[in-house]
Amino acid sequence: MPEKYSIGEVAKKLNMTPRAIRFYEQKNLVNPDSIGENGYCYYGEKQLQKLELINYLRYLNFSIKQIKQLLSDQNSAESIHLLIQDQIRADENEIATLRQHQKQLKRLANTVVARKIGSDNMIGIAQIMRKEARLTSLRRKMWLFGLGILLIEVVGIISALQFKELDNLSAMTASIIVMLILVFGLTAFVTKFYYNQVEYICPNCETKFIPSLGKFIFSPHTPKFRKLECPNCHHKSYCLEIAR
Repeated sequence: MPEKYSIGEVAKKLNMTPRAIRFYEQKNLVNPDSIGENGYCYYGEKQLQKLELINYLRYLNFSIKQIKQLLSDQNSAESIHLLIQDQIRADENEIATLRQHQKQLKRLANTVVARKIGSDNMIGIAQIMRKEARLTSLRRKMWLFGLGILLIEVVGIISALQFKELDNLSAMTASIIVMLILVFGLTAFVTKFYYNQVEYICPNCETKFIPSLGKFIFSPHTPKFRKLECPNCHHKSYCLEIAR
């Protein structure tokens, strides 16, 4: 015998209120499967599924009239399927947006910690985040420049090897010289370009400063820090790199 549920059990199963279920009954959206001798209403699985669907449609802001029309439509199953598919796409877009927000929040949290931003300096946080985004974009450009220089080296080596096979030493030498000039010239340009876009924060006194080009080039560094001497407190440590 199919299991029957009281209105209280249905409300608990579907996370609804008995009042909402009675309301849907009054609107002829759902009727109890049977009424017991005690006058209590009992619901079967079919009514539970229908109530769950009605609850979902109400969550999507469908009116009672719209729900009635949808449930009475001969193609209601197909319509509901399309509706659910559309909601799945909307949810996926929302999830993607939330993930992007989470990435931004994590980046913001890391920035606040790394730069020791206090409550008295939170006004400039938007400007800091814009600088972080600019620095990320700048580093991507550096990767592209690096790949371009590497490509020039590869082309130069291949050309030199071809001239060597032809026993054309003068052409091979010229090819190597041109390659070296291009590589060193581009490397110098890229280095100076990057130098002109960044500055550093001392972790000891939080002073912003721009080192000399020589110190910038020859100082040990990581992707986000460079070991420099602060011109204010003269403390030598790994200073945080930021966009100007």
